[in-house]
Amino acid sequence: MKKTIILLGLGLIICSLVADDFMQPTHVAKSIFREGLQIGVRNVNRDQDPAPEYSFIQNGSNEDFTFLTSSYYDYMSFGYTGHNLNLQPEISQPVGYPAGGMYVSYMRSETQATGTDRRAYFSYINSDGTLGQSSAITSDPSIREGYANCAVDPYTGDAFVAWHSVTESDLSYDSNMSYTLFHATGSAGSWRSPFILIDNPEMSIPFTGSEIDEFIWPQFWVGPSPEDGHKRAHAYGNMYPSSNNCLYLYADFDPLDLEAYSDLDWTVQSFPFFDEIEYNGTANVNKDLLVSEVDGQVVFFGSICVVADSLFALYSDDYGATFTKYTQELKQPLENPAYENDPNRFYFENADGSEAEMYIVPTWDLAHYNGAFTDDHSKVVWQAGVTYDSVENMNLVPAQYYPAIVYPKNFSFDIDTGEFSFYDMDIQGADPADDILANGFDLDEDGETDAYVDDPGGELDGMPILTTSAPSWFFIGDYQDAYFHEANNKMVSNGNWLVNVWYDGAKLQEAHFEEPGYDDWVQQPELCISISDDNGDTWSDIRYINGNPLDAVIDSTGHFDGNYAPEFEGMIPTQISLANELEILSNEPGNYHAKLHFVFMDDLDYGSIANPIGGQLWTDNPLYYGALDLEFQGEYITSSDDVTVTPKAELLAQNYPNPFNPTTTIAYNMVEEGNVSIEVFNIKGQKVKTLLNEHMTVGDYTLVWEGTNDNNQKVSSGIYFYKMKSGNYSSTKKMILMK
Repeated sequence: MKKTIILLGLGLIICSLVADDFMQPTHVAKSIFREGLQIGVRNVNRDQDPAPEYSFIQNGSNEDFTFLTSSYYDYMSFGYTGHNLNLQPEISQPVGYPAGGMYVSYMRSETQATGTDRRAYFSYINSDGTLGQSSAITSDPSIREGYANCAVDPYTGDAFVAWHSVTESDLSYDSNMSYTLFHATGSAGSWRSPFILIDNPEMSIPFTGSEIDEFIWPQFWVGPSPEDGHKRAHAYGNMYPSSNNCLYLYADFDPLDLEAYSDLDWTVQSFPFFDEIEYNGTANVNKDLLVSEVDGQVVFFGSICVVADSLFALYSDDYGATFTKYTQELKQPLENPAYENDPNRFYFENADGSEAEMYIVPTWDLAHYNGAFTDDHSKVVWQAGVTYDSVENMNLVPAQYYPAIVYPKNFSFDIDTGEFSFYDMDIQGADPADDILANGFDLDEDGETDAYVDDPGGELDGMPILTTSAPSWFFIGDYQDAYFHEANNKMVSNGNWLVNVWYDGAKLQEAHFEEPGYDDWVQQPELCISISDDNGDTWSDIRYINGNPLDAVIDSTGHFDGNYAPEFEGMIPTQISLANELEILSNEPGNYHAKLHFVFMDDLDYGSIANPIGGQLWTDNPLYYGALDLEFQGEYITSSDDVTVTPKAELLAQNYPNPFNPTTTIAYNMVEEGNVSIEVFNIKGQKVKTLLNEHMTVGDYTLVWEGTNDNNQKVSSGIYFYKMKSGNYSSTKKMILMK
């Protein structure tokens, strides 16, 4: 047997022009013997639900995928974390324009000059899945922008996008943002001029005390607000280049604030928990944020890697005003197996050849993920990675780790109890849902090593075989590149139904190492899908999807079976990003189906940005939207997830006629007795007239506006808004005066 040693360095072979804002690992990658690895072996737990059945849903043009645009920049086009594909409500409020489409943001290089040409782009996807519009968000092509992140207000239908770029004379990265005025114009591309969201380093100095900090890779959410008639925008930027620390911001707004092109009034804070890790260099943090759309819950969640190995959550139930920290150690002892024929020789050894003391711990790799609320918003679920590490490695300065050994695990944080749990995904132990992390040497958990290398007379004869996963879409010989830079996990939920999506590169890695039988798997990653219908407590077997026709199996009816998806043939689908919500299609016994919306890049020539000197070409790679129909096994259970921020009983009607001159009638309804006000505002958000402010009994009412202000002076032609408030109810609608 050929002995191959994979030497791993601290950095990557990356063109300096495009690597300056890559998220970078801060710990040294340790070399490891490949011959001890048995990559990608599937050990299916037979008590699980079967792998989900699926079919591609064609768009309104009867195509499997919708072409959005193309880009020469082929690294993390849709960003590292969060949801970059966001669904609109069917009707935008308060004006009432038809909506129901989807916004997606991304970074795009139109030319091969990726060092200077990179812009923040968006696409609007119509409700039937066809393309509505693709365009740059900003107007200045000389500014290099990156890592655009999107959120959509589920009430107004307005999109918010944040990104980072160098725009000021101090040449620091700043995080910038813009938003659409869809609710006022009905146009998907009505972006206001961009403004600075996080001004580096000025904004962070009062919190961190550092004059060189840069908080970039901004993430954005829109949720409810404690202020009547408002929504709350949430954003955070990660510390460059390590991403350990973050700066968190929130601001309340209503439609009139957006109409006034407000930069919004942001409250800013940092977290001593993250500050300590960043400035003392004690560990690494992997994290993302979740904001509930139905209540005041805001959660940072993730893991602390190297030395302080643990899971954590920073939880707020007051809309992000204050947070409580929860942590739980994740550090399980790992039996270090001896060789079958030499009890004094071990799989993992210290530098002096002695037996290494080993643990299973969170890893800094497989760190690009998001999460989902489930179980009536009482639980946060996400998927990240664990690895094996030795005490000797943990005590090195700088610390080292084994990037070739990475296992996807589903984690959950129970908000009611403050406790964490996990589920084995790939690989799995005897019970993937128990409190024992799966051991790659002993999958049946009988206390004995499962298998040894059989190579009589060879140097590695008797070596314990380590079964491991390969969670990446990319591999050309560098494990750290594959598992840190070119891997992600994405998750989406609705009620008790969840979908978890990631990549597996087992077969393409075998092709790289020229293992027999894998010649045709070069540049052929597989998409992994697992589903849960019990709030993430258990998960189905993994459905692997690839575009390799050699993996096709044709059943007796002439249909393709197995892992092959002809829709992906000829593609290298990478960088998948999921919509912010799973769409329920049917919920009848024996007919449980949901629609999974997603976007991805077809990397025409595998990894030209990440590895420009590795033989790859500079290609203009297409970006696509697609959707899958996924079959679930159990009933969809409705919960507060289904609460809509649009009032179910609309109390304020649209004025008529509209446009009008000289008068218009406004109808409204009182469902319970109480105080009610109806006021008119101009497009700048200035109050024009109070039409009503008094106590009213239950009933239907109308009033007339004669186009005058509070001084009974005639107002000019233009767009006006009228707003009704009564108790907890608030609604604003648009009207047009034309003379």
